[in-house]
Amino acid sequence: MMICPLCNALDAQTYSCPTCQNVLQDYGKVVDYIDDYSPYMDQELLTAVDGLTAQNSERYCTHLFYCATCNIDTEMVIELRGAY
Repeated sequence: MMICPLCNALDAQTYSCPTCQNVLQDYGKVVDYIDDYSPYMDQELLTAVDGLTAQNSERYCTHLFYCATCNIDTEMVIELRGAY
């Protein structure tokens, strides 16, 4: 089973804003912002709308990051890891 290191707090990785280089805030999975109930929806259904191909949905998790300085959102694709 593959899991996201950011969703499961396994990584303390920080990412920089492409514009100002300040540290971005991780706002979680992009699919959690599709609908009010999307955080509670079946994961298989969400992989159909996450913007990744079916094969890549099994290997990556798209996260939304925010820069408070620039007031911009950035999406980043995070590689999943094998379960520990």
